[in-house]
Amino acid sequence: MSDVTASTGPGKGTDEAGSAVGRRLREARNRREMGLERVAKELHLDVSVINAIENDDQASMPAPIFVQGYIRSYARLLELPEDELVRQYVAQCSEPPPLSVIGIGDHRKMPFLRLPSMRLLRNLILLMLAVILLWLAWPVAERMIESRSAGTEEPLPGRLELPPAE
Repeated sequence: MSDVTASTGPGKGTDEAGSAVGRRLREARNRREMGLERVAKELHLDVSVINAIENDDQASMPAPIFVQGYIRSYARLLELPEDELVRQYVAQCSEPPPLSVIGIGDHRKMPFLRLPSMRLLRNLILLMLAVILLWLAWPVAERMIESRSAGTEEPLPGRLELPPAE
């Protein structure tokens, strides 16, 4: 008989205390003669998390959604049925995670100062940069216009200069 059938034989149900997920994982780890540190290193977890899972210590565990992933990885490492252990863990969890519903008309969650959209901020910054560049470039452009008109005293083409009237 394999390790899986020995721990979940026909006489053992999923609701019995002897078939708790943590106990099954600990027994399988002990059969493979693996230490907690080695399992923690293989799963990239802290030893305290592995210890909490094996002792079914809900208070010391992180959120159940994370624990389900940890149990799946732990079962894969020990070559146990992953889906069965995750279903068993979900069934033995005492309470589901709390849900919060925020309605559209719930103004209590709204911040006092509403920030403008990112597009508006980007456009304002670009406008400010353009104004600054024009302000910096204006004296240079003014000097270029003055130097062009001051350097050439010849009449502009298309203009007729009349002699002064006597």
